[in-house]
Amino acid sequence: MPEGLLASFRRLVRSDFVRHGLIIFASSMIVNVLGYLYHSLNSRRLGVEAYGVLSALNAAYMISLFVPAILSTVVVKYAAEFRALEDVEHLSALGRSVTKYVGAAAAIAIVAGSFLVIPAGRFLHIADLWSIELIALVIGTSMLLGVLRGVLQGIENFRGFAASTMLESLLKTALGVGLVYAGYGVVGALGGWLTGTVIALAFTLWAVLWPHRNKARVPLFLDVRRLVKTSANVALSILLITSLGYADVLLVKHYADPTTAGLYGALSLSGKMLFFLVAFVPTVVLPKAASRAAGGGSPLSLLLLAVGSVIALAGSGLFLYFAFPATIVTLLAGKAFASAAPLVFPYGIATIFLAILNAVVFYKMAIHRFDFLVPLTLVAVAEVVGIALRHDSLAHVIEVLIAANGIALVASLYRVNLPLNSRKLAPASDAAA
Repeated sequence: MPEGLLASFRRLVRSDFVRHGLIIFASSMIVNVLGYLYHSLNSRRLGVEAYGVLSALNAAYMISLFVPAILSTVVVKYAAEFRALEDVEHLSALGRSVTKYVGAAAAIAIVAGSFLVIPAGRFLHIADLWSIELIALVIGTSMLLGVLRGVLQGIENFRGFAASTMLESLLKTALGVGLVYAGYGVVGALGGWLTGTVIALAFTLWAVLWPHRNKARVPLFLDVRRLVKTSANVALSILLITSLGYADVLLVKHYADPTTAGLYGALSLSGKMLFFLVAFVPTVVLPKAASRAAGGGSPLSLLLLAVGSVIALAGSGLFLYFAFPATIVTLLAGKAFASAAPLVFPYGIATIFLAILNAVVFYKMAIHRFDFLVPLTLVAVAEVVGIALRHDSLAHVIEVLIAANGIALVASLYRVNLPLNSRKLAPASDAAA
């Protein structure tokens, strides 16, 4: 290997991106394995129709989390700037403000969710309303948990971030699976999930607030105009990505018979395994790109690393989906789902497009460039309409997904190599008083 290339490789291996990426990748793999066990073991015990209920509620949970995902992304950007400025007092104030205000919003969300239990049950054809109430509690608790993790992510405390996610997944799987096999059905799966989320929330509160317990308390002053504009753009970005990732499951549950919906739930699970395999990439890229952009440096190399990582890792998984589709779906969900095998690879293609799109979108959000919003909105709407028109077979639904995610990815790459215009970014000092 040429000396120059060898030196570049050594710098890459020793870089913070690789070091932090390995921490998040390792924790993500553990979370993925635990998630696989949660769904795989429960699907076998629950059966096709009951697992269709759990899959639909899981999709509803993922879609509903677009609000905390918005807040978390904004919090990451501010926390990264406070860290770059070494503004410990305002960083401490950020953690307290998140706990206070997002905690209040989470309580309101739980109450609102309780009022929607009956309408949601009718739309999704779910008779057991306790399962819907439990997912509402999970959603509310996860709101605060997700945003608090944004503080850890923004200050690049990836060890604390990883510990929080692994603790939640470990308890969710151990308790959720245990209660299902004890005979409590979908309610048991969700009850174990809720318990794990509550305990992880307690740990994350400690990780965010305890290190700053002796710091001087100062009010958190933010540039309100910048905050509102950023939040609105991030909100739409997260909503669109979430819709592209999960709306298909809810639509199939609405249009299809229970057995078909259960089979599609297993397909969605197979695709999400690929997606979450590379979910660590945006987690690392977001704070680093935001910090580099705020400092006036070019973050484009981070995008290249991000996209390359997604293609290498998820692409390897996609090869397995092509070679062993029946093995994949039966390992994930059981032999009862084997008839979904021919669609595992096509669904994986749709997922690869979505995973790369997700990395590009988070990179662009970090550098405050939102020129992808209009085309992404059009694609997300077109996907819903397409599934509504072509839900006669699962193959047609997946064809719609592949087209939509592919077009969205191409649109998001528009002007990606344009030099960063620092005038579009509010200076980091505007974030603090």
